[in-house]
Amino acid sequence: MPEDAAGAGSPERDRTVGQRRADVAVDLFDHILHNGLDWLGRRLPDQHRRRPHVEVLIPINTLLGLDDEPCQLTGYGPIPAEQARLIATDGTWRRLLTDPTNGAVLEASTTRHDPGTLVSETLLAAHPTCDWINCNRPARQCDRDHGIPFTQTHTTNLADLRTYCEYHHIIKDTPAWGWKATNNPDGSTTLTTPTGHRYTTIPPRPGPITTPPYTAPPDNDRPPF
Repeated sequence: MPEDAAGAGSPERDRTVGQRRADVAVDLFDHILHNGLDWLGRRLPDQHRRRPHVEVLIPINTLLGLDDEPCQLTGYGPIPAEQARLIATDGTWRRLLTDPTNGAVLEASTTRHDPGTLVSETLLAAHPTCDWINCNRPARQCDRDHGIPFTQTHTTNLADLRTYCEYHHIIKDTPAWGWKATNNPDGSTTLTTPTGHRYTTIPPRPGPITTPPYTAPPDNDRPPF
């Protein structure tokens, strides 16, 4: 009998049924994400001005192959540098500026109530999850919230924006329930409970932190001779 086109012992022949099914799923969803349409030809829904996509955070030195620091796959966690560079090969790159001293995302602002793409993307990078106490809902599934109402400032400033899931957003904006949220300049959020207890949440710092080289203090002591 003629052999399979793949041939005995070939990589395709050695893959299990589960692996082949995974290959089909990857090809299908890659096609959907690339075209922005589902299997029925309908446009994929947008969230925060972006359609569904795969997002990986890669430090520039790792992207250039100067080091192999772990990278971050949004919604999953750390992934190896080699895998991140492979994903970036066919991806769309977006620059994200961070403070080298603490890894925090830098400032961006606009005069619009509904933040544009630049501010939205920076906010989602600076606050990757809901800013409520112990809530890990991804920011792309959350609402954007002004700390000081837009009607008072007429400015949308990144430092005063936070991300809250719908459930916690309702709790925060219902005065009768007695909760209060204060947006701090360093990006953290202090939540005051109806009983007066305070809890501060600090979002993850996505950027690499640069540690200055150690410099020994000058030796001013002279030998006793």
